Amino acid sequence: MRFSSFCSGMRAVKSAPAHVSYLMREKECLLWNMESRDREISDRREAARRWKEIARMETGLSPLDTKTGRARYDACVQVRLFLPLPNMVFEGMTKAEIRDALTALVRELELDSTDVMWSLHKGVPGGSEKNQRDQNLHLHISYRPRNDEGHKHRISIRREVISLREALGGWLQERGFPIDWKSDTQPGKRRHISPEKIAMAERGELLHSPKEQLQADLTLAKRFVAKLTREEARRILLELLRSNEAAFSRLEEKIALLGWSISRIRRGKRDTWILKDESGKELALRRILNYREEDVHRLFLALQSRDTKKNPSKETSGISLEHTEDDATIEQTESEETTPEISRN
Repeated sequence: MRFSSFCSGMRAVKSAPAHVSYLMREKECLLWNMESRDREISDRREAARRWKEIARMETGLSPLDTKTGRARYDACVQVRLFLPLPNMVFEGMTKAEIRDALTALVRELELDSTDVMWSLHKGVPGGSEKNQRDQNLHLHISYRPRNDEGHKHRISIRREVISLREALGGWLQERGFPIDWKSDTQPGKRRHISPEKIAMAERGELLHSPKEQLQADLTLAKRFVAKLTREEARRILLELLRSNEAAFSRLEEKIALLGWSISRIRRGKRDTWILKDESGKELALRRILNYREEDVHRLFLALQSRDTKKNPSKETSGISLEHTEDDATIEQTESEETTPEISRN
């Protein structure tokens, strides 16, 4: 199990209720439950409203509902846990029995919070080509890091994970699942460091911990490789679009020489065109080209239609490219999804 994320600050007024609404979506959620100050909430909209109230109280927009404590504009509002579960753990149980079992598990975690919510997800079919899955049963837990007396939690992630794993391991062991307790007391190497420490390493400052320095160097190396991949992909795409050979099959041939591929996949609620490099890393083409997703789709539809025409027209699509000096510098304003004009030289 792990801490999946934390929700803090003024943005939590919107993101905290949005997150719980997402967890309760009917497509994947099997069961959910929320306890708020010793009362049970069973209505989805009421649960979302309660988390909005919590966010307003914790950030100082509304008075706190506890006897003591104080608010902060950057306060932690919601702590999120992710617990993977064996797919057969609830086999033969009714919904009521499953609900009781999960409520007991959450209580065993001893989160000491005014508001705790859990959501059981079945997982959806998917995964990578090498690791297809039919089901991925898991439990999401969201809780407010403040107890009934008003005391705020001080969370040490590494220490907390060990105690939470012990509770989950005991709960699973009671249900007949073997547990490797060595992995519980030795959670393994830390794989993530803060963005601030990565920024320090990027400026050339040495970190105090050799392990963190190594992790920062690896992260920066991965970013550099991804940057080179994006630059090369952009160069190939722009060259092809300006040539008389512009067609989707020609593009596929060129990128296949580098061990890459282009495809359209489902991400979240929308389809998106991606480039997959030789290591399997997926890069969104809208970010490589700085286009909107719908413009990327129109562009590739136009390229695909050229493969079926004997006499391709000179016009590739409704989008046009204009060659500029910064074509190869794609890290510039990657987050801006603009539609540059295209003209054929």
